[in-house]
Amino acid sequence: MSKMLPKSILIGGAGVVVLGVFGIWISGSRGEDSGLGDSEIAEGEAWASDLGRAEKDRRITGKSVGTGVGKKRMGRNEIIEVGQRLRWELNPLRRRAALGQLLEGMNEENAMLVREQILHFSEDSAEFQDFHFAWGAMSGVDAVMIGGDTKEKDMAATMTGWASIDPVGALSWFDSLEEDRRKCKDVKFGMLKGLASSDLAFATDFAVGKLEAKDEHAGEMLETVKEKMLEVETLPTAALWAFDLPEGKVRDEMLMAVTGEFVKRDPKEAANWAATLEEEEGVQIKQFIAGRWAKEDPIACLEWAQKLPDGQGKNASIGEVVSEWTGQDPDAVYEFLNDMSDRSERDAAVEAFSARISDNDPHSAIAWADEIQDSEARRTAMIRAGRALMRQSAEEGRQWLQRSGLTEDIRREIGK
Repeated sequence: MSKMLPKSILIGGAGVVVLGVFGIWISGSRGEDSGLGDSEIAEGEAWASDLGRAEKDRRITGKSVGTGVGKKRMGRNEIIEVGQRLRWELNPLRRRAALGQLLEGMNEENAMLVREQILHFSEDSAEFQDFHFAWGAMSGVDAVMIGGDTKEKDMAATMTGWASIDPVGALSWFDSLEEDRRKCKDVKFGMLKGLASSDLAFATDFAVGKLEAKDEHAGEMLETVKEKMLEVETLPTAALWAFDLPEGKVRDEMLMAVTGEFVKRDPKEAANWAATLEEEEGVQIKQFIAGRWAKEDPIACLEWAQKLPDGQGKNASIGEVVSEWTGQDPDAVYEFLNDMSDRSERDAAVEAFSARISDNDPHSAIAWADEIQDSEARRTAMIRAGRALMRQSAEEGRQWLQRSGLTEDIRREIGK
């Protein structure tokens, strides 16, 4: 645990929350007879896709609904007996069933006894984490407070369980803590993961608040939300989520990560989505997608890139395809380049081809660079190819420079 929070500190602001949790417990018992299956409940609690809404209904979910916790009564001897079975069971499915049986029999009075049955598990194990999640969902602040006094790292899991069931109450308690206590990583991440299990918009607000406050863990927190977003939402929705984050390095990292996952799962859909994006960021995303997709299918990617509207995004994407395609079939690229007529598109393609072959064949790279019409692009390509020749043979490179007819500025750059 990164920092212990003793009860005397954690108690601040808890009184109102406990009453709220008690109310949840009562409403939860009514929810037990609702007749809803787990999938129907999950669907009802799914995050609405409208990321632009100003406010979302932060519902408090009944504790017992869909969790199975507290469904039946278990005596002390039965709990210990099931605990022994859990301890020595090697089959993971039967071990999971035994844990489920313990959780079904857990209530406020016997929770500590049930906890004793799982303490032999690693703190990182599913059994340890699942028990404390369920305990936090059942007991709320009481479970979190006990976690502040135990030697095991259980506070994050109990906090996650509480926040997943009662996000408003848990966040109210979290906000009541002193500032230095809110920085405790276990509580902070437990809060975030619980919110992410209940309401992704709520979790995003929480993480963005930490980002704006320059919290050192803000990037990691948004990474956690992003992973949950990719689990439950469509990729276009996840991309919109990333776009909506505050501008900066973290937002750019989230957007590229989501885009990378988008390309991996459905490159054609990702490419069609990217085609709708404009301005500099749209150019970067198109180029990024082209580079990824071309590794798997350069022909299909090239067909897409050539249909893009004229401009930097199209040229950059074609260049990425040519670069990847050259590594797979340089002869095919050679024929493609010879058949190209559009000046700006061909310049981008030729520059990419020259760059890709420069290390292995600098002479050909120089020849191709000389065909580029755009002066700045030609200069860049020539410097790159010339340096490659110098690395391959300094003497041959100097002789070439003397007869190249290049400006003094370019010769000086190549010689660096």
